[in-house]
Amino acid sequence: MPNFSSFQANPDNLRTLIFGRDPSTLIDRPLTTDASGNLTTVILNGTISSVLGATITAGTLSSAGTVTNLLDGTITSVLGATITAGTLSSAGTVTNLLDGTITSVLGATITAGTLSSAGTVTNLLDGTITSVLGATITAGTLSSAGTVTNLLDGTITSVLGATITAGTLSSVTSISQRSFIELPTTAIATSDTYTPLPANNTSVLGTYSYFIVNTGANPVNTRVEISADGTNYFVDTTGDNPLPAGSVDVIVPARFLKYTRLSYQSATPGAASTLNVIFDAQGT
Repeated sequence: MPNFSSFQANPDNLRTLIFGRDPSTLIDRPLTTDASGNLTTVILNGTISSVLGATITAGTLSSAGTVTNLLDGTITSVLGATITAGTLSSAGTVTNLLDGTITSVLGATITAGTLSSAGTVTNLLDGTITSVLGATITAGTLSSAGTVTNLLDGTITSVLGATITAGTLSSVTSISQRSFIELPTTAIATSDTYTPLPANNTSVLGTYSYFIVNTGANPVNTRVEISADGTNYFVDTTGDNPLPAGSVDVIVPARFLKYTRLSYQSATPGAASTLNVIFDAQGT
């Protein structure tokens, strides 16, 4: 027929829309793409290599059973990302939440997130956080009605300028260096020459002394020696010499250097004795 071709000379005229059906309303809706033509509704089961300035808001991952190996890979860059009001909940078991490495969380903000479990939370992070610079963790909660095991079995190498606000630490063994240290050495045999005990690093200690008990049958001499390099020692303070058998003495160093040690000898040549020495110290 005139003016009607059996072939389409312009392929653009053959373009059409792709529709998907909304299961809740049974209405067909067109699928959308971004400016590059990529579908915007894609589930990614693989590796997130870069989330720059991304925002994940009010998302929920829930399970009535088991969530296993949620991410067994690597997040290489989460720069300026924000995760807000997200919830990971499980009535069963959350295992191996992150068995990988976070190499950079710079300026990231995690706000009001909740990790809750009525069962067991195991191996939450069995990896390494190498850099958390200027990060802020605000009002986060880790709660469990069961068991929290191996929360961090790894290494935090740098937490510079980080802020943790309104969190809860429910178990504290020690805070600051003002902890008490006690190092006993027993059944020390004396000889005719001064013999030192292993040196103690006293660089971070504020108060320290040596408690000496002569448990042998003969008198002994004792002294405290100090050093800056661990090789050359200076005699700082001598004990109550000679210390009779069965007697007790306490030597407090008068000067401060990095290394401090106790030396001992038999007060009478050829008459050996035995000592018990306890080094007591407290941090600054």
